[in-house]
Amino acid sequence: MGLFSRKKQPQDAAPAPVAVPEPVESGPSSRTLDEERTFLLSKVPPLRPFGMPVLDAGGLTLCEDVVSDLDLPPVAIAHVEGYGVKASNLVGASEKHAIDLQLIATVAPGDHTPPPLPGGGTIFLEEGAPVPEGVDAIVPEPDAEVRGRHVFFTREAVRGAHLHDRGAELRDGEQLLAAGQVLNPRSIALLAEVGLDKVLVRPRPRIVVFGVDATLVSPGLPLTSGTQRYDSTTGLLATAARSDGATVYPVGMIPATAAAVRQTIVDQGIRADLILIVGGSEEENELVTGVLRELGHVDVADVAVNDGKRVCFGQTGDDGVPVLLLPGGAVSAYVAYHALVRPLIGRLNDSDPNRVPRRWASLEGGVESASETVRYVPAVLEGDRVRPVSSAGHELAFDLHRANVLLVLPRGRVRPGWDVECLVLNDTAAVGPSGDRAR
Repeated sequence: MGLFSRKKQPQDAAPAPVAVPEPVESGPSSRTLDEERTFLLSKVPPLRPFGMPVLDAGGLTLCEDVVSDLDLPPVAIAHVEGYGVKASNLVGASEKHAIDLQLIATVAPGDHTPPPLPGGGTIFLEEGAPVPEGVDAIVPEPDAEVRGRHVFFTREAVRGAHLHDRGAELRDGEQLLAAGQVLNPRSIALLAEVGLDKVLVRPRPRIVVFGVDATLVSPGLPLTSGTQRYDSTTGLLATAARSDGATVYPVGMIPATAAAVRQTIVDQGIRADLILIVGGSEEENELVTGVLRELGHVDVADVAVNDGKRVCFGQTGDDGVPVLLLPGGAVSAYVAYHALVRPLIGRLNDSDPNRVPRRWASLEGGVESASETVRYVPAVLEGDRVRPVSSAGHELAFDLHRANVLLVLPRGRVRPGWDVECLVLNDTAAVGPSGDRAR
């Protein structure tokens, strides 16, 4: 297999065992959200590193230490405009005893480095010009007097004066970047500065997103019955994954048939590192789960969040491409994205995903909860108060749009006035220091 192949290799390190229920064929497992995340991370290894052009590597995780193989500057350069001399030739120079040296040449920035300076000579260097061997000091132009082809000096020179030595900024062999760093624009500039055009990185995860729900229609197409509505969830997940650095292939909605689901998974698996499927009804989710069982290994779990949501995980094909069936509905799918998909993107790229900022605030509004599971509700955080924009169980993208946080309602009873945790969804003026309260 080629060096730069993206397929996983047998030598990839096996994930450490985790204390979560193993998949069983007799029925779904029951897990907390944290247990489900730990289980999924144990099943998905990082992508194999491969060489990528430096200009395409921004945002990716470096998989090698980068060491400079050149000096910067590569040659000594003049820090001021003046005369390059050997300092020992000007010992004893004074107003009463001027020392003259023969002017050999003039050098400008961008010229080739001139031959070594001969004994008894000097060379005129423009600022930024390369300095020849033998020059160990520069006398600024106003401090010397030119008479024909001779330059007279009335002061001694200090060795190293006004010189920018070779390697003064960066030495050959100096480490620049360490494996594990995420390359940012400044990192890319540094790599280019030392002449590197390729670097070993983990590639950007490729994610395919599609939905299986006969009642959903892709935007732009006509609704043909009163029971149909437009699909917002696949676009939500695709955009979120793209903003987290993934290369996303949105497929949209496909027919809710076993043949269509099977063909889509097989076809898209060729270009995918992760496949996300947005589910529909219970029957449609069972259809997808059955197809995944035919194609590979399957784990089904009832996750204790939002009154219980079922998550199905499978691995298909010879390369074990991971497939995740997420609950339908914009809010539930968005919660699953933050809790499960974003960590998987980080795992594939061997980096820590950006954690969603959290705040504590006082709950207001007509909310009183006594759920058996943790619930996430779109809400608006203003200062140190938070109010839901909808009731728990609503699944509209409109609710997410109006919200700036996801309100976390814990198990058990919650009443207005209690301090509750919030997951910040965007940067707004409403979220400030007053909302950042430790519990």
